[in-house]
Amino acid sequence: ATKDEEFVKRMKMLKTSFGDFVFDDLLNQPSPRLFSSHLCGKNLLPKKLFDGWEDDDDCAVNGHGEKVGTANEGRGRLIVVIRNLKDTLVSLHHFRGVPKDGWYGNEHGPGSFARAIDVENCPNAFGSSFMWVKRSGEAVDAISPERALVLQYEELKLDFDTQLQRINDFLGLPKLTDAKAKAVAAECAAKSMKGKTGGRFKMIIRKGMVGDWQNYLDDERWEEFDRVFDKVLGGVDIAEPLRQYQCKESLDEIVAAQEKL
Repeated sequence: ATKDEEFVKRMKMLKTSFGDFVFDDLLNQPSPRLFSSHLCGKNLLPKKLFDGWEDDDDCAVNGHGEKVGTANEGRGRLIVVIRNLKDTLVSLHHFRGVPKDGWYGNEHGPGSFARAIDVENCPNAFGSSFMWVKRSGEAVDAISPERALVLQYEELKLDFDTQLQRINDFLGLPKLTDAKAKAVAAECAAKSMKGKTGGRFKMIIRKGMVGDWQNYLDDERWEEFDRVFDKVLGGVDIAEPLRQYQCKESLDEIVAAQEKL
């Protein structure tokens, strides 16, 4: 197939799986609008989320003709959902089928592990997972605590009710009834989402388990992974809670609690 034919095929797949809509459809949503995206960081998220935003047609200019900051206050809210990066790596490895170069690489490429720890040149579709967390942390730090909420996938998995209440409170919504909270929990369960028709969730949901990374790779490579984590994300506030899910010693109780759900 030609590149054009491959492009048309891919676009049909995306429309079937994720919906046939255009950018204006997103902009024309009734308020409050909801945008869900893999994009991260101040350079890619809407500029009006952050204090000091400016419009190109009315930005202030100093005596040297340089743009200067404005007093415009940020608006809107940001919710960031993060997952421990070892389970993220396993998920990416299996996404849309195991890659030809496997975990460790071969004549087809460097392998999933080498791609993941190559922070500067990671060729994965959404870039380096390490840098995604780092840039998301920078965005959260740049927004007031009242307008930014960080959720951990693991906490959503292990204690959904508490995390749902956090989201509800953050958005300033009326208190959820028990019946509505149970209905939301049922709809958001991995098993329920995977069973939905349309292909979207079947394509992107595999297991949804916490700690599945222990079943892959060897200790030497996971130790190398830990060194990259420390180098890139050491001191990044939103990354610190992920450590407990990336350490075998602390996973036993977590996995046991998960199995009881």
